Amino acid sequence: CEIRTAFVAPEGSVLLSADYSQIELRVLAHLSGDETLLAAFRDGKDIHTETAARIFAINEKMVTKEMRGRAKAINFGIIYGMGAQRLARETGLSMKEAAAFIQRYFEVFGGVKRYLDQSLERAREEGYTTTLLGRRRYVPELFSSDRRVAANARNIAVNTPIQGTAADLIKIAMIR
Repeated sequence: CEIRTAFVAPEGSVLLSADYSQIELRVLAHLSGDETLLAAFRDGKDIHTETAARIFAINEKMVTKEMRGRAKAINFGIIYGMGAQRLARETGLSMKEAAAFIQRYFEVFGGVKRYLDQSLERAREEGYTTTLLGRRRYVPELFSSDRRVAANARNIAVNTPIQGTAADLIKIAMIR
């Protein structure tokens, strides 16, 4: 790519490119303590292939590109509060299949389900959610009578600790 030639490090210096590979999923694994998710990262497995293998109850060598794509959609979708309707739209699954897929995900990754439920409950009790480093985000909309506003607030309440912690860590890494 020619654009890269525009970036040249001064004499005695280097340019660094960093890929925070699946940092939000790694943060989710840490925060949730889900042993299945933690083990996959610890063992250096491709998290989306591992997820597909577990959800479809097959050997990871049998995971197709399509299966991996669906697993990737749910892995990242869980962080953003994706429901069956959106998963169906993004993957081509029927609503029934998408709902079953999400249910199976939470059966396989029970620690993730517990963590998400506890995060939402804590946000309701305290009125805010926090990142791992203590940054707060208030979520008064959790108590809105408007169902769409309240649903969005629920997504924010469970997403902020994950996405916010990832942002905190990247910022610290960049400064250091």
